[in-house]
Amino acid sequence: MRRRTKRVLAVVLVLLLMALLGMVGWRVWKEKQHDEAISRAAAYQAAGNYVEARDLYRSLDMEAEAAECEALRVQQEKENAYAAAEAQLKAGEYLDAKDAFLALGDYEDAKTRALECDYRRAEAYADADRLSEAISLLGTLTDYPGAETLLKTCRDRLYDQALEATYACRLDEAVQRWNELGDYRDSMKLKQRCLDRIVAMAEGTDEPVNYSEYAGYDLGKGILYYHRLGLIYVPKDAGPETKCLIFYPGGYDEALANNYLTEYVYAPDPPNAIMLLCYANGYGHVADKVEDSYRALEQAAIENNVFLHDLVLCGASMGAYTACQGAAILWENHGLAAKTVMTFDAGMHWEVESHVMSPEQCDSTAKAGTRFYLFEFGGVGMNKRAIELMVAHGNDVTIVECAGGGHYGIITDAIEYGMIDWALGRGERPVNSNYKYYPLDRSSTYPYGVG
Repeated sequence: MRRRTKRVLAVVLVLLLMALLGMVGWRVWKEKQHDEAISRAAAYQAAGNYVEARDLYRSLDMEAEAAECEALRVQQEKENAYAAAEAQLKAGEYLDAKDAFLALGDYEDAKTRALECDYRRAEAYADADRLSEAISLLGTLTDYPGAETLLKTCRDRLYDQALEATYACRLDEAVQRWNELGDYRDSMKLKQRCLDRIVAMAEGTDEPVNYSEYAGYDLGKGILYYHRLGLIYVPKDAGPETKCLIFYPGGYDEALANNYLTEYVYAPDPPNAIMLLCYANGYGHVADKVEDSYRALEQAAIENNVFLHDLVLCGASMGAYTACQGAAILWENHGLAAKTVMTFDAGMHWEVESHVMSPEQCDSTAKAGTRFYLFEFGGVGMNKRAIELMVAHGNDVTIVECAGGGHYGIITDAIEYGMIDWALGRGERPVNSNYKYYPLDRSSTYPYGVG
């Protein structure tokens, strides 16, 4: 019996020992498995396999490590998305790239890169001459570096295209271009002139310039029309480059119109300009005279498929009133900018303040960019309130002091010495002993001293 009991105890002891050894072994194995799992998770993490590492860490209840891997996964995802967006940008896939950058939210400089996508797309539009689309897009990028410069470039290019169509009398195309451009520089005035021309052509006129086959007189390079206001000259090859001129005498002085005709229009190389050489002028009804002369010149332009531009207005004696006010009236009423106004020997007429330019008219000519050349024998300048007012309102005013020639000489010398040619865009401004130029500004003291 005792021997059996001993045997049983021995067996129990063996079993207990085996159980103990098993438990120790399992524990060792379990710890080994745990360590191996941690090593695998660390390897996954080191290899950038953050999802596997995160999940493994979570299975091991290692939440801090799992959270670190999740953060790294998100970072990796954003880096990959950023790189993909950058590749799309380089490939010219601007819309897709922009969407991809925006989806990254506040990551790195993603928001700025999204703006870059729009800027690059605007550049592509500009390169493809899709200027209105470029302008529209750039208008949303006012704070992006370079956008303002590119916007101005695109607007200037579209302005030039619209102007080219306007001067070529492709009026429907011009109006479309002006509409695409919107309000820029004098675009709205030019668009309105195109629309007015379209209406005028549709309605016709009761006073055509070429009213019969005998109305024009062939001068070789041009045609001379005898209008009730004076002589109208139109070059035979008139086109987009043709400029325009109106000459206003002091009173009734048909001789001056004929002088300009014989000495300028009959010259071997007459100017490429539609010209109205008026017979009469005078003090009164200046606005009516300006409108009347404009209608005559515009009708001549319509009949010869020319768009009036680069206008030169000349006024002798009292004609200075009409020429100067005409620059303001034509700009305000018709959007026609007088590039140059020349007055000849107005002298004491600058003192008749009821007939000179008003402050509002001075503002208009300053906006139109008109330059004034006042030809006088001396003693006329900032001592005349009318001239001082023009300068004070920002106008470009130059006194041309003439050495001699008398009243009619100062008028016709402008032809002989090339001043009219220069004003119409031919050649350089004359330099000779007969002319001294005194540009005026607010600090000028001429004629009491050179400003």
